[in-house]
Amino acid sequence: MKLYITDLSPNSRRVLATVHHLGLEDETEIQKFDLLAGEHQTEEFRAINPNVKVPVLVDGDLKLWEANPIMIYLADHQGAEDFCPGDRVGRFEILRWQSWEVQHFNRALGDIVWETVAKQVFGMGAPDQDKIDAALVNFRRFGAVLDDHLNGRDFILGDGVTAADFAVGSHSALALHPQSQVPLGEFGNVEAWIHRLEALPGWAKTAPQAPAEAAE
Repeated sequence: MKLYITDLSPNSRRVLATVHHLGLEDETEIQKFDLLAGEHQTEEFRAINPNVKVPVLVDGDLKLWEANPIMIYLADHQGAEDFCPGDRVGRFEILRWQSWEVQHFNRALGDIVWETVAKQVFGMGAPDQDKIDAALVNFRRFGAVLDDHLNGRDFILGDGVTAADFAVGSHSALALHPQSQVPLGEFGNVEAWIHRLEALPGWAKTAPQAPAEAAE
């Protein structure tokens, strides 16, 4: 298998962390692109993913884009029922939380960390506080949903980590960045869950190292 990713990408991180968590390093070739240098802007890569985005997994004739289905594919490939249950209820729980993170939680969280952390790393100007404030409204709304759900649970589906946690937690490292304005302190269950996630070996191994200028 070959996995195309980039640094400082929450979507790339969740897939790479899945590779490590499931012990697939030896059978997965990692191709890391420098997006700022335009390394992905080739006709060869466009033929693999016409969206010209990462992550992408290639396994034989299969060319699979999008982080969430890649995680499910890797889990099924490895027979990792604990990480991504194959039974009807368990699979739909995974899909429910993956959809929720795309539509709600990480949409708001991503807007905040983009403005407060990532934007400056990529030299794209100062934070837009109006955009941050608008995203904070949604983050508090959906953060409360996750906080309530995590009450009495270590992870989203219960006692063990699953693909749902890797999906919903994909922006967690940037949310913990000192420069971020994400109000994690308002959601104790979410904050504790993020720290549990960051302590997992496969997840910790993929922690993004933001350039020093982002912390200035």
